[in-house]
Amino acid sequence: MQVLFIGNSFTYFNDMPYTFLNMAKTVDPDSRVESIAYGGYSLAQYCDEETEVGRLVISKIVSYEWDYVVLQEQSLLPCTDEAGFVNAVKRLSRIVSQIGAKVILYQTWAYADNTEKLMSTGMSYREMSEKLIKAYDKAAAESGATVAPVGDMFTRVKDSGYITRLININDGYHPSSTGSYLAACVIFRTVTGKSTIGLPCPSNVSLYNLSVVQKLTDSVI
Repeated sequence: MQVLFIGNSFTYFNDMPYTFLNMAKTVDPDSRVESIAYGGYSLAQYCDEETEVGRLVISKIVSYEWDYVVLQEQSLLPCTDEAGFVNAVKRLSRIVSQIGAKVILYQTWAYADNTEKLMSTGMSYREMSEKLIKAYDKAAAESGATVAPVGDMFTRVKDSGYITRLININDGYHPSSTGSYLAACVIFRTVTGKSTIGLPCPSNVSLYNLSVVQKLTDSVI
């Protein structure tokens, strides 16, 4: 399994692609994972051929026979510029189609409740979550991509009350170690359709959180 992640800090926090790689190797020992992730970057920036980063990303996509390319948008942009987000996904999806790979959209989550970060958006947690889900679904429908519903799973876990800390308490929006593990599980499950129970897990995720994440992921996706 050959997978390229394109995103920003929501992708590289807690080295999530490496966690996914360890899962992927249980299916295909020769799996390879690479990532291009710059803090705060948007997909529109990644597909801009006029910039060095844009050219780097496009070259990386077409220069290797990837099986999957995972796209993660800047965390707020799908809520504030849905059309721009959808257009960027469509542009990147056309490039990915040249190598016959599949596009997976790494759906992100709403900022933590009762934080300055969330209040600055003018939205509640529920409103931001619903807008993100809607925007990612629209992008998938118009591009032929598949959504990995990470943000939706964050909300489901939050509503379950079993785990209270999927988001980093220091900033209110980046994933905690458990949040990044959940993201890897959801993407793995979306890509392979296989159970996450018993898969390798980072040492900084508790056995309790591990069990909750695996069971919920398997039951929903």
